[in-house]
Amino acid sequence: MNREVSITIKGMQFGSEDASGNIEDRYEGIYYERDNTRYLMYNERIEGTDADTKCLIKIAFNEVTVTKRGAVNVEMPFKVGRKQLSNYDTQFGGLTLGFKTKNIACYEDENCLSLDIDYKLEMNYEYVADCHINISAQNKTPS
Repeated sequence: MNREVSITIKGMQFGSEDASGNIEDRYEGIYYERDNTRYLMYNERIEGTDADTKCLIKIAFNEVTVTKRGAVNVEMPFKVGRKQLSNYDTQFGGLTLGFKTKNIACYEDENCLSLDIDYKLEMNYEYVADCHINISAQNKTPS
């Protein structure tokens, strides 16, 4: 894959009526590989803020970590078969997130990378929803 990529993040939640929903966001970013680990970097604008949040997705075997630094500060670890806790800090306060990862699947070829993660989400130790996230990166087409 090329260094410059277009990143699409699609998320789905299945659970109570309050938690059900879908999101889809697109970003321009950077892809690189080091020591059998893949990385995606991009900037995200958090609603209600003027500053960008720097995002890094680290993809290893059966483990993905999403780190955000800026208006939101969080490290979201996804490890198959394990429940991981994380603090989610914003300018308005923080909360504890729990991720129990059921499955991680990663597919890659010379033009794209596709990552699927299935997990249960907890917020402040309370079950919120079953979630699925798809992160895909494609080589940017020459202008």
